[in-house]
Amino acid sequence: MAADTVPLRRSAVPWLYGLAALLTVLVPVVLLGVWVGGAGIGAALFAAVADLVAAVIAAATATVLLARRGVRRVRATVLGHPDGRAGRLAAHGAARWVLARDRFAALQAEYARAESDPHEIAARPALRDVSVPATARFVEALGEAHDLATPGEPADPRDRERFTAAVDRAVAAWDEACRTADALAAATGPVVTGPPVTPRPTLAPGTAGRPRSAGSDEYGAAAQAVRAAAARGVRDLRERLRA
Repeated sequence: MAADTVPLRRSAVPWLYGLAALLTVLVPVVLLGVWVGGAGIGAALFAAVADLVAAVIAAATATVLLARRGVRRVRATVLGHPDGRAGRLAAHGAARWVLARDRFAALQAEYARAESDPHEIAARPALRDVSVPATARFVEALGEAHDLATPGEPADPRDRERFTAAVDRAVAAWDEACRTADALAAATGPVVTGPPVTPRPTLAPGTAGRPRSAGSDEYGAAAQAVRAAAARGVRDLRERLRA
């Protein structure tokens, strides 16, 4: 036999049926043996009855085990799980929780990108405005899913179902918020997030031709604006979750 071959699970049913058959065959032997031994007919009958009762108990135990095994096989064939509908629902709920956890992580990453990417901020500014009803509903749904999230799979099936339902609501609210933001952006036009225009400073005599400092560089100003916008979005989200 190969080393990686899984051994078959042994069942006690054949052994119990064999024991019951052996005890049944030994009933007359026990009866005659005790009687011939001089113990009397009463003792011989008692020993024979005890032997027969043991055979019946062994046969009944084997029948019960065989019936339970058959029921599990029928459940596995008809209902798709050895434990029946309850086991199938539990396995389905565990699989749905894993999918919901992955969907929630993807949703968080997408929302963080929308809050920090300057192109996303310019294209859909309504996603950062909690006064927009669709955005407010998404923030509320996201906070609810975040409160129900756990590092590992919950043991209680009801906790798994609550988290899965909360993630479904958060994803649906995010889709609605994105559609609303796209519609508002199409109606009003994109928001320009470039650096503010500042008056050009007057150069002192003798400083013409010198390179400008890094603080006045336009890329530095744009990066500062993006960081400020992202921080403002995080503050709005935290205030909304506390409310």
